[in-house]
Amino acid sequence: MPVVHALGLYTRILQPCTYLDPRQKDAETISDILLRAASEPEFRNQLVKEPTKILEQYNISPEAKLIIRKSIVDLTQ
Repeated sequence: MPVVHALGLYTRILQPCTYLDPRQKDAETISDILLRAASEPEFRNQLVKEPTKILEQYNISPEAKLIIRKSIVDLTQ
């Protein structure tokens, strides 16, 4: 549902992620995890040391977990 502002600009009200298909949810979660790893050194270190333990907390596909693992390896090299 668009919202019209005084200047005539349109914006959309964001809906919860429940309408996204599984690949879109995975992509969003991958992005969230990588952003968190980039901004929180402690989280990044945990993800590097114990990726299985950290990633099992997220409801994402095995393919998404592999993408994160590969990305974290790239970030730490």
